[in-house]
Amino acid sequence: MTIPVELQKVLSIDEEVMHGKVCFTGTRVPVTVFFDNLADGMGAAEFLEEYPTVTEHQLNVVLKWTMSQAERSLGLEFAS
Repeated sequence: MTIPVELQKVLSIDEEVMHGKVCFTGTRVPVTVFFDNLADGMGAAEFLEEYPTVTEHQLNVVLKWTMSQAERSLGLEFAS
């Protein structure tokens, strides 16, 4: 797995951390934990309270990138 360039400062992979899952850099929190909690109705603020090692900046970068990927996949991109 290769982390997209836009996310390389906020996500990392280390075989010795969480069995090589993609985690928020500097934490042991897999990014999938955030998306699972989001899907279950947890807001970003609550997630940050539950996982204080993750920063708001990290969440914002991941969310913006994910949203741009979804827009691209669904053909919702608009020319600026």
